Amino acid sequence: MEKPLIGLQALVHGEIAKLDLSRSRASDYRENQLKAARERSMKPRLDYYSASPKAMKAMIAMEALTSSQSIEQGLLHLVKIRASQLNGCAFCTDMHSVDARRLGESDRRLYSIVVWRDSNFFNPRERAALAWTEAVTLLSQSHVPDDVYALAREQFSESEMVDLTIAVTTINSWNRLAVSFRQTPSA
Repeated sequence: MEKPLIGLQALVHGEIAKLDLSRSRASDYRENQLKAARERSMKPRLDYYSASPKAMKAMIAMEALTSSQSIEQGLLHLVKIRASQLNGCAFCTDMHSVDARRLGESDRRLYSIVVWRDSNFFNPRERAALAWTEAVTLLSQSHVPDDVYALAREQFSESEMVDLTIAVTTINSWNRLAVSFRQTPSA
């Protein structure tokens, strides 16, 4: 005697049985998905550099400060990429990945930033910086836990902690500009 399907199994089994997998139906589904993707494609809303030159001058000054502080350039790019991934900023993720490659960063490490916790490609200092980046970027969710702070303090001096936090807040600002005004990487 076959066991009766219950709960989620019954629902899934019933839904699968209802699926129309004919070629024309699959083609219609694909066309609808492509149409929806084209409609969602991001078109720039405005050029924020020309819309507010003074504000952008301040942002550029913050970026210059960040780049000249105590955090090494390669690590800064890892931080910028991770924050940009969390914020869904394709423009900044692309830009900093290209910049990191120019500095000699490997593709394998770049691909693994999104799963850094499960990867052995990152040293303790990088792991601490990535954890700090996530906590500061996701501030409303994390409130920057004490254990993340303690981990970061094992790797960074007080001045480096401030510099790292300024780097994270600066890339978060850039991400918010790029995402809000639909800046996308060039193909």
